[in-house]
Amino acid sequence: MKKIIIVPMLLVLIMLTACGKPAWIGHQEAAPLEGTQSLFDLKPYDPNEQIAGTFERHPKFPIGVYLPEGATAFQMGNDTAWGFQSQQIFMTVTKNSLIEPSLMRDRTEELMGYKEYRGSINDGRIADFFQVEQGGETYIVSFTYLDKAKALPLLMDMAKSLRIVEDGNS
Repeated sequence: MKKIIIVPMLLVLIMLTACGKPAWIGHQEAAPLEGTQSLFDLKPYDPNEQIAGTFERHPKFPIGVYLPEGATAFQMGNDTAWGFQSQQIFMTVTKNSLIEPSLMRDRTEELMGYKEYRGSINDGRIADFFQVEQGGETYIVSFTYLDKAKALPLLMDMAKSLRIVEDGNS
């Protein structure tokens, strides 16, 4: 009787492990991230600053970004996204994240050294999450993309160009 129960259970375990994820993956917690570099330097926006691209202010928050050639601002659900909609490469900034930290089990190795990086979700489309503190506010910045090699350099440059917009500047 025990053999009848154990054999199918072993087969299920072997099948799940062969798929690349052990059967107990749902109960794993992600290791804490401890990056030391800063990706974001939220300086005040200066209209005289010489940066390639067009400055685009967020419609709800006092923050904006320099968009590289070909990038646009567009609606992504309830959020404003900046990037390349047709290529599915974009960045969003929100104040509240609905993403449960325990779901961010994946890691994008190229981002591990940044102290703002909180983790990723990879379900065929990659979403990387960062937490940025500025002026007593907490912002969640997310990168979303399919092709890491193509997207990460663009998104990281955009993230470095984020600026705080003082009242009266836009």
